[in-house]
Amino acid sequence: DEADGYPDKTIPKKNQEYLKSREIGPRFANPNSFEHEYGMRWKQLHELYAQKRQALQNELEMEMEKLEAQMEYAKYERETEILREELRAREMDRERQKREWEMKDRQAEETRQRNEEQMRRQQDEMQNRIVLQEEEMRRRQQENNLFMQAHELDNMLEQQEQAYEEPEREGGFNSNMNSDMGPSGNASMEPNKFAYDRNHRFEGRNMGPRPGGNVGGRGRWINENRGGGRDEFANKRRRY
Repeated sequence: DEADGYPDKTIPKKNQEYLKSREIGPRFANPNSFEHEYGMRWKQLHELYAQKRQALQNELEMEMEKLEAQMEYAKYERETEILREELRAREMDRERQKREWEMKDRQAEETRQRNEEQMRRQQDEMQNRIVLQEEEMRRRQQENNLFMQAHELDNMLEQQEQAYEEPEREGGFNSNMNSDMGPSGNASMEPNKFAYDRNHRFEGRNMGPRPGGNVGGRGRWINENRGGGRDEFANKRRRY
């Protein structure tokens, strides 16, 4: 009993002494003995160790579970914060895009207003040009009408003058010539009398403005020297 002995694995299992020693049951210390007292202390110490170890193991497992829960919560908070950052970034990007869209819309509106204003000015200018052209055409038409009226009036006056001069030239010429004869049988030389009568007869026609814009005369279409040339016919009488 004093020897520590050998481990069972070093002893042959078929040895007679080994089998004989195993036939005897376990040997316990007697109660109230030194071995029994300190053996119980060792037993209590091992039981206390086992209890504390189990409690520590339980506490460790609890702390590990708490730490895992904290890790999960921290991970969730971190992911939530990342999502908040992304949301703020998207909000800022949305605000930026909104400002850009508003700026582009304002620029497009200003461009549209400028184009409309330019188009309106062009239309007004075109309308004014059309009105001016119409007024110019109307004025020219009126001038043409006045010109035609004046031309027709001048033709009528010229025809009347020719119709008046034909009888004078044929019949009235001899009577005037005889009346102008003196006692001696010679004609009195008054060359400007007949011309003065004709001019005085038509002097009302030569006064006042005409539609063609000329003042007096027969208009700008009649030679001014033509009438004067005819009035000088009295100075060129034939002498018999």
